[in-house]
Amino acid sequence: MDALREDALVSVATEYGGEVLPDFSSVRVRWGRMNQQEMEELIRKEKIQAVIDATHPYAAEVTRQIQGACRETGIPLVRCLRREGLQEDQKKKKTGIKWFSDLKSGICWLESQEGNILAVTGSKELAEYAALSRFQERVFARVLPTVQAMETCRSLGLAGRHIIGIQGPFSVGLNRAMIEEYNCRFLVTKDSGPEGGMAEKLEAAALAGITAVVIGRPARESGMTVDEVMDWYGRQTWR
Repeated sequence: MDALREDALVSVATEYGGEVLPDFSSVRVRWGRMNQQEMEELIRKEKIQAVIDATHPYAAEVTRQIQGACRETGIPLVRCLRREGLQEDQKKKKTGIKWFSDLKSGICWLESQEGNILAVTGSKELAEYAALSRFQERVFARVLPTVQAMETCRSLGLAGRHIIGIQGPFSVGLNRAMIEEYNCRFLVTKDSGPEGGMAEKLEAAALAGITAVVIGRPARESGMTVDEVMDWYGRQTWR
């Protein structure tokens, strides 16, 4: 939007999310989680003309609320969606990867395995790992370096080296170094796509000779790339 010299309002969940955004002259940032009603109020107050849903592929509930808010306010909505890390034909060729439809299924499988786990699925889902035997010994959680994420880790009994607070994306080398530093046999990740460093995670796991446990996306969505969204926006007559 800055390239088009259009005013834009970017809504992020946390203050940290705003801090890592580039400083654009025509972009304002607000932070704080919203429910559907609050989204509708913001759309009306700011006289929003279109909404681009660029939330994480796993933020299914937020996407549902955005859809509801746009439906109620009659505002055009476009889904900007990350590509998947691997296509279906590639998944069949890849070895050393276990695919699961949800995190609970992956954790059930991990319960039958031995060895340390590098969990890079984020702090919001971390509580599910607590179902594992020896959870506090086996799991090394890589999370964003926010106060909320640290508090989540500590509330679950993780401490010291078991909390890795760091901002990505990460290179193959750094991913592998973490795997080896914590003597992990498993890396658990969502399908974060190219933008989320999916390829680097899988390559690091393969080079380290460990199993990558990949949690599939909650729903099959259709959407546009960033370039496609910008092209769509540039063609709108109401601009």
